[in-house]
Amino acid sequence: MSEKEPNNLLAPLSTDVKTHQLPKLSILRGKSAFEKLFKAPTTFRLGSILFRFCPFHFAKSNPTSENRLQTAFIAPKHIGNAVTRNKTKRLLRESFRISNRELHHFLRKNSINLHLALIARYPNPDFELVKYQMHKGLNNLIEILAYDIDTFKHSEE
Repeated sequence: MSEKEPNNLLAPLSTDVKTHQLPKLSILRGKSAFEKLFKAPTTFRLGSILFRFCPFHFAKSNPTSENRLQTAFIAPKHIGNAVTRNKTKRLLRESFRISNRELHHFLRKNSINLHLALIARYPNPDFELVKYQMHKGLNNLIEILAYDIDTFKHSEE
């Protein structure tokens, strides 16, 4: 009895267990990043979500840098009290985490970095509806980015 027995209720300490969270590097932070994002006129709305984004290409001098998608989840004060805003942001974050695979693949393929803000327009307690709107909105975002890339390539020729 001199040694403590491991408690079965504790989470495993090994690092090989996958977490179902967004990586910290994928969360948009910093005043300059937000200023740049909110100066960009590229927005569209889909249901209860406003998508605001600012794409940019890699610097030619640093080709080894990773493709990154940095996202901000915003619930303005007109949504409600802090509990309602936090719940709304959790719904946005989880629906984004589930739906962002195609967007990551598109950005990696085209060597694009993207700053994205997902802004709740009103509180929506229905997760399935938010998940559907997020999936459809991210597909619209891919179409918009693909159109911009095609337009840019044709203007160079």
